[in-house]
Amino acid sequence: MIVDSTLSPPERHFEELWKTYDQNYALFGAKRIDWDLLHAVYRPKVTAKTTDSQLFDILGAMLANLNDYHVALVTTDKPPRVARSGMVSEMNIDDFSLDVIADHYITGNFYAACEGVFTFGWLPDSIGYFHFSRFSDLVASEAAIDTILEKFVGAKGIICDVRLNGGGDDRVGRLIANRFADRRRLYMKTFTRDGPAHDDFTPVKYWYLYPDGPRQFTGPVILLTHRHSVSAAENFALAMRTLPNVTVVGDMTAGVFADVYADTLDNGWSFRVPYKLFVDYNDNCWEGIGVPVDVRQTNTRADLDSGHDRVLALAIDMISSGKVVIKEKAPGSLKDLRLPIATHLEVAIRDLGVEAGPAVTEQTLVLSPDRFYVDADELEALCDGYIYQKRYAEAEAVCRFLIEHFPESYRSYDDLGDVLLQRGDTAAARKEYRVSMSYNRRNYPWEKRTYDYQKRVIDGVRLLADELAHNIDQYGVKEAIRRFRMARRGPVGTFYFTEVEINNLGYSLLYAGKIDDAIEVFKLNVREFPTSWNVYDSLGEAFMKAGKKRQAIENYERSLIINPDNENGRRMLNELNGG
Repeated sequence: MIVDSTLSPPERHFEELWKTYDQNYALFGAKRIDWDLLHAVYRPKVTAKTTDSQLFDILGAMLANLNDYHVALVTTDKPPRVARSGMVSEMNIDDFSLDVIADHYITGNFYAACEGVFTFGWLPDSIGYFHFSRFSDLVASEAAIDTILEKFVGAKGIICDVRLNGGGDDRVGRLIANRFADRRRLYMKTFTRDGPAHDDFTPVKYWYLYPDGPRQFTGPVILLTHRHSVSAAENFALAMRTLPNVTVVGDMTAGVFADVYADTLDNGWSFRVPYKLFVDYNDNCWEGIGVPVDVRQTNTRADLDSGHDRVLALAIDMISSGKVVIKEKAPGSLKDLRLPIATHLEVAIRDLGVEAGPAVTEQTLVLSPDRFYVDADELEALCDGYIYQKRYAEAEAVCRFLIEHFPESYRSYDDLGDVLLQRGDTAAARKEYRVSMSYNRRNYPWEKRTYDYQKRVIDGVRLLADELAHNIDQYGVKEAIRRFRMARRGPVGTFYFTEVEINNLGYSLLYAGKIDDAIEVFKLNVREFPTSWNVYDSLGEAFMKAGKKRQAIENYERSLIINPDNENGRRMLNELNGG
């Protein structure tokens, strides 16, 4: 972010934060926030004499007006000062206890799955109950929900509880909701901020439910929510409330839906920016409000202290009454049921080849424009799949299809450049990278990383992360790391790699089931970036998946020493220590 260099440090840091939000925050329009007016109010408070403590107070006060719990500002102090925005930060969480449920409501065993993320068991009157605390690990979550539904075969009803759920991956929420879906339904639309104006967004991304998995449960379902059901838990609620068999009980959710990214000011303070807009199938935006419930009920601390969960008790009584009516609640979710063009393109390429397939798909779009939707993320995922299989002709065909539909997106040309680079056509890749660079705003951190990467390709710098990935595939991880170290000894400026690139490679190996290779790559990242808390966190996760508890604990502990605010590391360490 370019800021006037003649300003004093406090003034420069203010402008840097304000301009970053001005360029990237997605919810000014949805919340009717006049960001320029807030600049006029808070900017005069900052002068060359403003102390760090005063600057933090001013910035925190300005951000508080966004009423957005995803927004955060964190100093480099020990311990750090943290400013949060939104009413959720002002609320206590003394209205839910899993221990109360386990001790007073579950009959028989209370099971756990997905490393304790899911807990489930039987309630009285043949009612199944499951709670999950976050949306993470797509593969493990799929196995967990299918295990739960198998356990609850023959249940009179199921209570799904996302109280005190901190969110995570929206794909996990869709996967779980699909197990309760009666048919295909539209439940959410998302947009990404991609321009200087507050209403500059990418084309709509559609989110659909559809029956999936080895079995669905379409009997009575009660979804329990409250004010600390956050982020992905809220998007999950948007999905579930469209289903005829689901009733939402409890309290409204937190009202913070959008995806966020992290960035850092020049003074080292970190902050988070929500950069996407989420709406439901009817185009309602619930940011700052929360997903409504069908039946409102809440707990007090006194209720829980006496072993009583009013919300759960009400849900049990509703199902036990036998009077829960399964009926259409969201007719709007049955409209605009478009099909993914990425799937059509994949089938067309398979059946007709890389020349005819895209042409036929384009013709299909022209003839049936309202039947399909074009999603850049899905097309890029298709391209990545082809690259992984080394089917570069198919990958190139998908990239050129992307460019036809997103001609001003830097990512379209970047993807094509990546494919051409994989094919060994460096000159053609550089040409596409130059086009990509011309469209790249360089506002988001990943836009800046992409630009830097492309510039280095054009300048002929050795990209050691790419070489490492290639050499692992060709020669194995030990030889690849040996070659990496040899190249690392070259003169500064002749090679390039980042912590993020090495970490991403480690995770790609981890997700592919190559745990031992992933561990070696994460170890390499620890050696290269020994002061980063994240590299130890990643290595700890790999050791945990390998069943090496001692090594996992050691690395999570090291991560927490460097970054005491690493909540994931603290949670994993607690699980490993039997907490």
